[in-house]
Amino acid sequence: MSLLEKISDEAAKLTPNERLLVQSVINSPTAAALGTANELAKAVGVHEATASRLARKLGYESYAAFRDALREEFIATRETATRFEKTIAESSSETVLGKLAGEEIQALGRIEEFITADQIARVVASLMGAGRIFVYGYGNAQVLSLLMIKRFRRFGKDVHKLSADPRALAEQALGLRAGDVVLTFAFRRPPRSYAALIETAREAGAETIVISGTSGALLAPRPDHLLAAPRSGDPDAFQTLTVPMTVCNAIVIAAGHTEKEEALKKLNHLGQLIERFE
Repeated sequence: MSLLEKISDEAAKLTPNERLLVQSVINSPTAAALGTANELAKAVGVHEATASRLARKLGYESYAAFRDALREEFIATRETATRFEKTIAESSSETVLGKLAGEEIQALGRIEEFITADQIARVVASLMGAGRIFVYGYGNAQVLSLLMIKRFRRFGKDVHKLSADPRALAEQALGLRAGDVVLTFAFRRPPRSYAALIETAREAGAETIVISGTSGALLAPRPDHLLAAPRSGDPDAFQTLTVPMTVCNAIVIAAGHTEKEEALKKLNHLGQLIERFE
């Protein structure tokens, strides 16, 4: 089990100070992996004992063991990201466009530190095997939800957009059943109805998938499948959708490969229908 998975398992039991520590670790895993418990605690303004307690809560004998896990999970796989960082360092730009492009390259270069090919494959298997797919995107995530709705309808899947209105969402959730899949986006903080939606889906026997930023590890209740990777930009200010958009496109492409012939038939049929309707 990865460190992020362990954090997800314990998210509901973490104290506010422990959640601050976890957020710091997620935002800067390398700094945490190379530093001491005291340095991590001091950086977020909590007592050193909180860091040791967090390590034990996550299943490690000591903070040193927790730090070793951080090193193994994040530093050992940073070769690609390091190359990107070197490129950025050697090509500075004073323009907003240039700086943004550099930040996006760096964020994209780190995706595989947080999301594996196996995770993508499991999500694709869930979506392609679903009886119905329900997509929930709130705020800026509506762009991504519309992308996934459109793409999976083209695969011939029965896809529905979930409402942001709590009352309308409750009516839609009433019809959830085993074999359904609920795909949700959760950035910065969970959508208002996140917990209720995940709990209702679980009670109905439906699978749940969440695509998120670094805050994903702290989601409670935990979804069946979590794809969480840092987005570009200041965690306390503006953050872009480039990373989660890339994750969505990876899912779509992988889904097309799993049932290539059937997917091509559906797309050809769609082309014929478009000609008929136009």
